[in-house]
Amino acid sequence: MTFSSSDGQGVQSPDVSLLTPPGRGALAVVGVSGRGAVEAVDRLCLPRGGPRIGERGDGTITFGTWSPTGEAVVVVRHAADRVEVHGHGGLVAAEAVIASLESSGCRRGDWSGWCAGGRTAREALVALPEAWGTKAAMILTRQAAGALDRSLVALDRLIDAGDRSGAGLLAARLLAAARVGVRLTRPWRVVLAGAVNAGKSSLMNTLLGHGRSIVSPAAGTTRDVVTAGGVLGGWWVELIDTAGERAADEIITATERAGIARAAQAGAEADLVIRVVAADQFQAHAGGAANELLVLSKADLRPDSRPCGMLATSTVTGAGIDALIAAIIDRLVPEERADPSLLDDAVPFTRQQVETISRYVASASLDLPRM
Repeated sequence: MTFSSSDGQGVQSPDVSLLTPPGRGALAVVGVSGRGAVEAVDRLCLPRGGPRIGERGDGTITFGTWSPTGEAVVVVRHAADRVEVHGHGGLVAAEAVIASLESSGCRRGDWSGWCAGGRTAREALVALPEAWGTKAAMILTRQAAGALDRSLVALDRLIDAGDRSGAGLLAARLLAAARVGVRLTRPWRVVLAGAVNAGKSSLMNTLLGHGRSIVSPAAGTTRDVVTAGGVLGGWWVELIDTAGERAADEIITATERAGIARAAQAGAEADLVIRVVAADQFQAHAGGAANELLVLSKADLRPDSRPCGMLATSTVTGAGIDALIAAIIDRLVPEERADPSLLDDAVPFTRQQVETISRYVASASLDLPRM
């Protein structure tokens, strides 16, 4: 079993796909890739002076007429197996170009087939539009530039050279980085929980930078889960405000009971729960669960109160908010602190990639060091 930076398989006929977003636009670009791409376009494009496309070199631009439709086009020859046809925007004109290429023997595909590089590099380009947050986009950009492909090839070479220690270390780092990698296209879920009037909604609005949750001194204002996404510390986080907790004998309506039940469910499914305790209602608080972060809110009401082990915050003065964001990211992505270089290079980002690496480790009987 070996990894490769390319598929290594020739195609029987060129692929054709729309490279620009579908819909209205001034310009549409159709890509033709694979063996015979130049020949396919050459049969349908009549240059306006000069040699035909097949007689031109790579990197040349040709102005011409698309013979089946009579439309003016610009053809960019990147290589013998990669050609772009630029024409009028909109679905009709682009579809006419694609249909004529299909009639000429090309196979219709999607834009991902146009991506150059190894398999994981192409997968990264496909995933990039779904990246959540700037740091996820940066990681995927490095994979699109070949970081993961290069590491998989290096893993093969270490095994072939008999360097089992080096191979085990590299495989361990890849699998450690994958914990974050598989989350790059979906947000981290953070639930704000606590008693009624603990300041959860105000804290959520402050973290988001806008008023997503309704804030009121009246107890029980939030009756259902309220969800909104935002970028914290470069990572996309989905914040979830929940109904305030009460003792069972204090719940006054069935609606409030339902809201508290949904809050408990959201907390059970969250990556992190921020347990909010109001400074003006603070009493000795037992340590939270493993996925909980204890936070003191309304610290401006009791500025001298700094309970041990709790972050003190105030949405009125802004005190402690930056520290809270740093603490949230530290809990969600501890790799950034523990090993800052781990996410700077190769990062597996799909379950299939992780499973493939894990099978490879098992088949090679590698011993993985603890990361």
